[in-house]
Amino acid sequence: MKPATALAILAIVLIGCVTNPTPVPPTQTPWVITATPVAPAQTPRAAIATPIASAPTLAPTSISPGTETISWSDAGNYLNQTKIVCGPVLRTTFAQTTNGQPTYLDLGRAYPDPARFSVLIWGNQRANFPSAPETLYRGKTICVTGKIASYRGTLEMEVRTPSQIEVK
Repeated sequence: MKPATALAILAIVLIGCVTNPTPVPPTQTPWVITATPVAPAQTPRAAIATPIASAPTLAPTSISPGTETISWSDAGNYLNQTKIVCGPVLRTTFAQTTNGQPTYLDLGRAYPDPARFSVLIWGNQRANFPSAPETLYRGKTICVTGKIASYRGTLEMEVRTPSQIEVK
């Protein structure tokens, strides 16, 4: 094969990779930059009673009427169904250097426990929130509305707007 032909093929392949990147699934890697767990001795009720000074007050949201409300610990029984999942936020993470810049709100149990329920907010959706979601919901009990999915054995729900999250 001529060098010019090989270069042309290489250029076409590289252009194809740049214009049509392969989507990368969300990951929860142990080398994230920002992690803010709630102190183990602090109960979820105590976390609610201690407001975060910088977090704005959120207006109540309207949760879809007729959608069943369940505990984070029961979410596995409703895989691929749209539900309202409630639980205490035990850990928040903004993985700024990870592909897609995901924000994770871990309900019930904290990463790396695979029994946790993770609320996933992609980086391109963060602008929809009045402030950083990892600060806004840290230590709160929340209910999230959406479709329950599983990624690598961990239950999760993707959230795009604050209207999908209600602070209890």
